[in-house]
Amino acid sequence: ICVKWAEDGFLCEMFDAVIMIPLRLVQQRSLEDVMMEYVGEDLFKQLKKSGGARCLMILEGLDEMDFDRQKSDQCFVRLIKPDCTMLEKSTIAITSRPHSCERVKADRRVEVVGFGPVQIKEFVEKSFPDDEDAVSEFRHQLAERPHLHGLCYVPMNLVMIVNIFKFPT
Repeated sequence: ICVKWAEDGFLCEMFDAVIMIPLRLVQQRSLEDVMMEYVGEDLFKQLKKSGGARCLMILEGLDEMDFDRQKSDQCFVRLIKPDCTMLEKSTIAITSRPHSCERVKADRRVEVVGFGPVQIKEFVEKSFPDDEDAVSEFRHQLAERPHLHGLCYVPMNLVMIVNIFKFPT
């Protein structure tokens, strides 16, 4: 999402800033410290002044956060609780494995499910537009490596495998 926003203008009509913060790297730190590290002091002051309006914050890996060790006033625990007002106008997207989702009250939940054979086929064809030889060679390479083919059911894995095939060096 961050790369598509920066390079292709994805969601630019809704957000002036898209910030992704991996929660596993921010244990036991204040929200202010982490935000200043990730976005810089000037942008953080602007976000704070606006209440985070037109900002999408992606908090990645809620399941990797140690809530038992967090103080209620520290880090992103404040941000994901309803009484936080620092960036109250931000749109917050939280990624997590299903077992940690119950920790947060959310307006909407989305579950990412893996690809099936049809989606893998479509993705590969769209990855090599107008190049049936490349599609055929890619499929051949996957057929020769069943362990690699099994990884393709996870969309992000398929993206990486296709890119490695497209750009081998």
